[in-house]
Amino acid sequence: MLGFLYSTMIEIREAKLQDISAMRAVAISSYIDTFASSNTQENMDAFLSDTYSLEKLEEEFIEKNSKLFLAFDGNDVVGFLRLRESDEVLKFLGKNAVELQRLYVLTSAHGKSVGRLLMEKSMIHANQNNYEWIWLGVWEKNYKAQKFYKNWGFEKFSEHTFWMGDDPQIDWLFKKRL
Repeated sequence: MLGFLYSTMIEIREAKLQDISAMRAVAISSYIDTFASSNTQENMDAFLSDTYSLEKLEEEFIEKNSKLFLAFDGNDVVGFLRLRESDEVLKFLGKNAVELQRLYVLTSAHGKSVGRLLMEKSMIHANQNNYEWIWLGVWEKNYKAQKFYKNWGFEKFSEHTFWMGDDPQIDWLFKKRL
């Protein structure tokens, strides 16, 4: 019942360019909370400065066939979702697939149904755009996220290397037919 009460206060909307700084703060905070204890400070710093620089995020924002949605709790951004088209899984899923590249929620917003609302938004967007598949990569040691995605009907179909600084890590690739 508590999740339902919170979910009525959370608003999901498409991001605007001026929202990128707030989204970046959520990305960095969430990433540190989730992965810092399993990685060196040097690799975390390298990854965050490369992947979450303001310039890189602004480039991603204008990337063709990419959508960014934010979760607001009042005026505060507490989570976000990025969807994009990518050829990485072409040989597995064909051309009609969308990648759920990021779904992050601030630790302070866990338990408020933010993840569920963002996932619902990803499904709505994918269905409205007639994608056949939605897919994502999740670190092999991120058991909480794996459980979340499996509960949504995703299943593992492959894996790839994800570079955390100079540390090659394994991401499992999950898919869901729409």
